[in-house]
Amino acid sequence: MLELQRRLLTRAAEVTGGWNALCFRLGVSEHSVKMWIDAKARMPDRVFFAVTDLVLKDDIARASQDRRLKPRATTVDSTSNSNS
Repeated sequence: MLELQRRLLTRAAEVTGGWNALCFRLGVSEHSVKMWIDAKARMPDRVFFAVTDLVLKDDIARASQDRRLKPRATTVDSTSNSNS
């Protein structure tokens, strides 16, 4: 969980324009963010949800601008669906 929180915070800082902007946006201190990044403390749920929402909204916005004609497809092994 702590690794996920570090990755989410790093991505959220990229989305918001840096660590100071992220702290301001979340209404938290730089010290708290440093503790979370260093895995010395767990983010409160409200912050975790806010960071997750921020990252997901950015990813969804980027996906809507994707210029590929077809979504990614996975290869399915036709033998795995046969009835035994």
